[in-house]
Amino acid sequence: MQRVLPVILILLLFPIHVSIVSKVTEGKKLLPKGEDTSYVLPSPILKILALEFDGLASDYAFLEALVFFGSTFERKERPRVKEWEWGWMSNILNASTDLDPYFLDPYYFGQAHLTWEGNMARETNTLLEKGSRYRDWDWNIPFYIGFNHFYFLQNNEEGAVYLMESSKRPGAPSLLPQLAARLMYKANRTENAVIFLQEILSITDDENTKKMYGMRLNALKAILFMEKAVDAYKSRFKDQPARLDELIARGIIKEIPKDPYGGKFYIDKDGSIKTTSELR
Repeated sequence: MQRVLPVILILLLFPIHVSIVSKVTEGKKLLPKGEDTSYVLPSPILKILALEFDGLASDYAFLEALVFFGSTFERKERPRVKEWEWGWMSNILNASTDLDPYFLDPYYFGQAHLTWEGNMARETNTLLEKGSRYRDWDWNIPFYIGFNHFYFLQNNEEGAVYLMESSKRPGAPSLLPQLAARLMYKANRTENAVIFLQEILSITDDENTKKMYGMRLNALKAILFMEKAVDAYKSRFKDQPARLDELIARGIIKEIPKDPYGGKFYIDKDGSIKTTSELR
């Protein structure tokens, strides 16, 4: 009897398997063959057509993207995926997540492929921002948005904002506040970074974590102190100091604070306060 049950189960599941394969095959025939066939129905219309089956419709839309993307690996021409095809996949992923904004896979797929291969970081962030609003417990999504701002769009300040958001969500790595503070420093937003680290320290119990954040906080406070000193110098003398020593010579400060990471603070060519340690 024990040997018969698996056989019966296979016989019962086989028609379902055939049906799924058939659906995928039929769906592949409906995938766009050219730019003129790449239109995606607007989400409000898709919602009406889906009736109460938004989840199934979302799954099917995402499956379309997967089947199409997989089919491109059979190609020999370069680029393997055309620009309009990336646009179509972006629209499909948006449609899928409009139908079911909690569906995680389209967000991950977009992050993995639209950014690195499709050169669509901005479009991907728009998609991910939707996911971040609905999946407000998921630290991964704002982390990806922050990474895209930093790496692809070279916008450190926006990247830091999203890393901050990510760090506040359950299960977020303890390293995120440090990364956010580092980006804030690079984006000349030292004061915000100081405030953020102070908040993190106030809710941190682990002594090693407190020590790590405390060290970075002290470094950023030193930078903020000198930034304000430079502003005071410019306000009083209507000029930009070339070296930090000038702040002492002109009586703005008594001494230059020490970098807890062992580096030396200096005034960069753009007028910002930097350190040779780069706060590592």
